Amino acid sequence: MNAAPQYDFPVGTEITLAGTRTVLRDITDSGYELTCMETGKLRVLPFQHLVDYLKLPGTRLDTRLPETGNRLQQRLGGYRSAQTQSKRQQEYARFHLAICEAMKLLVAKIRAETGVHTFDLSIRKMDRDENRKFVRDIAERLFGQRIYLSSMRGGNHRSWVLYQGRTLMKHFKLFNSLHPDESALDALVPLDHLKGNRTGRISWDVKVLMKKAWEKEGFDLKGPAPANVMKLLKSLINQENIRRRRNETPDLLCPSQETLLKFREKLLSESEYLTAVKGEKFVRNKRGRGSTDIRALILGELVEIDECKASLILSAKRKGTWERLSESDKKVLKEIDKVIRDRLFILVLLDIATRMPLAWIVTDQPKAEATLALMRMATRDKTREKIVYNCENDPAPVVGIGHIKNDNGPGLRNSSCVSAYMGLSAMNTIVRTYSATDKPYIERMFGTTEAVLFKLIHGYTGRKAGELPGYDAQANGVLDIDELTAILTRFMIDEYPSMQHFGFGMGGRRPIEVLKQVQSQRKGFPVMDPSERRIHLGWKQQVTPNDEGARVFGGIWYNSDDLQKKLEEYPKARKIDVFVDPDDLSLATAIIPRAKDPITLEIQTTVFADMTLPEVLNLMEEVRKEHPTLTDIHEDLLARVRLQRHEKLRAIGVERNLPRSYSTVEECKAKAKSVFAGARVMRPQRPSCNAPVGRIMDVDADAPWVLPIGGDEPPSDCLAENKPDAGARSGARKVADPGSDSIPSTVSTGSRKKKVGGKSGSPTRYGRPEDVGSLE
Repeated sequence: MNAAPQYDFPVGTEITLAGTRTVLRDITDSGYELTCMETGKLRVLPFQHLVDYLKLPGTRLDTRLPETGNRLQQRLGGYRSAQTQSKRQQEYARFHLAICEAMKLLVAKIRAETGVHTFDLSIRKMDRDENRKFVRDIAERLFGQRIYLSSMRGGNHRSWVLYQGRTLMKHFKLFNSLHPDESALDALVPLDHLKGNRTGRISWDVKVLMKKAWEKEGFDLKGPAPANVMKLLKSLINQENIRRRRNETPDLLCPSQETLLKFREKLLSESEYLTAVKGEKFVRNKRGRGSTDIRALILGELVEIDECKASLILSAKRKGTWERLSESDKKVLKEIDKVIRDRLFILVLLDIATRMPLAWIVTDQPKAEATLALMRMATRDKTREKIVYNCENDPAPVVGIGHIKNDNGPGLRNSSCVSAYMGLSAMNTIVRTYSATDKPYIERMFGTTEAVLFKLIHGYTGRKAGELPGYDAQANGVLDIDELTAILTRFMIDEYPSMQHFGFGMGGRRPIEVLKQVQSQRKGFPVMDPSERRIHLGWKQQVTPNDEGARVFGGIWYNSDDLQKKLEEYPKARKIDVFVDPDDLSLATAIIPRAKDPITLEIQTTVFADMTLPEVLNLMEEVRKEHPTLTDIHEDLLARVRLQRHEKLRAIGVERNLPRSYSTVEECKAKAKSVFAGARVMRPQRPSCNAPVGRIMDVDADAPWVLPIGGDEPPSDCLAENKPDAGARSGARKVADPGSDSIPSTVSTGSRKKKVGGKSGSPTRYGRPEDVGSLE
């Protein structure tokens, strides 16, 4: 183990440790005995602890204090170096040092020539011309500027003139008396700025009243003006003078407003004053030290999202619709155009690693739908925008998102957006409002966008109300939202990525070049699954599928082989959820209840594959739209043709005496009355040869469903002889009761009997009776 070094500091050395000023009292075997200059307490600092303190910032050692008493620091008013003085004073210090060095060489030269080692300069010797010329020549070489022996006449000049003997000896004696550790520049720097009368011209009583006025009126969060404080000060001084007159003392003089402001600067610093009148949040954002941290290295690792209210006014007229309106509609629209003006919001999503804008949206309603559209744009390819708006640079590629920072805006912090962030597997951080260090990069971009772009757009209203008093933003707001989107898109793709960026970590590089470097070295954040992206960011519709697939938004069909197979596996799935990306209609994602995996669907109407959903809806609206006059012409034609066809068919029916195929209302009522009058519903009856339920195994001989088998009788083909005793045995049977389960085969009506199913003497066939109606 290495022993801690022991430093031999002189007693009285000032040692500053962690902001505490101490003085060395003694050095013992245990360490350094230090006395605190503020409290007077004595402490012992071990040797190793001092070594550790020396590695920390803020630790200072002043070894000059025991020997010189820091006289140069006291001479400079507490400053430790002449570098704190003005540039002119520092030049004078170097001029004086060059003269003193030249005089030192003059002394050495004369001693060498005369051999008198005790020779020294004096005022009279320095007034000699030969000595002055020698000093002047040497000083010019050391100082690097021209030095004159005598001053020029008239006016104020800035040339360097060699002093007379008295002044030269004053500086030379001070130069020779310096300690080896003391700086000659600190000793020779002039303090002419301290000349003059430094006594105060304002009495103590006035200062007390000035302080009272500032405390009561000036240090308020309402932000009063200095004129308000001045009025209160005049009232206080007037009240004090009345009291002083009663006591026969002189009146107090009221200072000027400029003096009052300078007095406030002595009372409080600028940050303290802003805290009193603006609040802590304002001072933290305005005068805070900011952040010097490189927060992201990979494309998409960290993004910031924010919305800004654009200081633009757009006209209510719609481009391309004016010529179609009637004169009355034009007049009404002109009146509306004077009143209805839309203020737009710009939503931007910025990548922190490259400072590339990943998405931008222009909307008049900064709600959740606009934020989701911004997220969809950031996670998809933006080549379409490049082609449509004729951009030259390549936009930011498709990226995944790892961490999102946003504030408390209503369109950013809501359940729909937060659930979408979770679906993207991105971490969401809600930063503090009015805290510039939490989200500095997107705020800086909005400032650049407004300074470079918005100020040049027609209808710009300025950063604050009344900033452009001579500009009529209402009259110049002639752009529509499509034109503004085109201008903003070209700015985000071509202009902003190609501008030099001097933010922390950029070093003047251009964002598009940083993007290329990051892609070649560190790639980007992983891109999310397309189906998951459509599910969490797309538009959802619940539809009923069929053999043709699934139809969404009234007329866009999607289908696939997997969908048909899943519908066969889950036939009870009457409703399915279809998720569509409104910016890319080529594919969709379907979720079937109880199915494990989502299904990818392909668009069937291929003409819509390269269009966005709003474009498809606008196209269909234009296709179905027709002029009102044209609609009347076609409707009149259809009515006339249909009426002629009806009359012609009626004439053909009359000429050829065709029966009518229709009925009138009266005929329908009469026919219904005759059909349903006296109708009775008959109860169905069971045939006699069928056994009742539960009696099929009953072998009762009297049962009609039991047939004899054997002897000379015919086979069991349901034939039997008509024996007389059979009828005698059975007798004339009565019709069974309605509640009986059997139906008799013979009906007796008085003395007459009729056999059912055959003639007398012939075999009787048992089975279903031929004349079922006779059984009623």
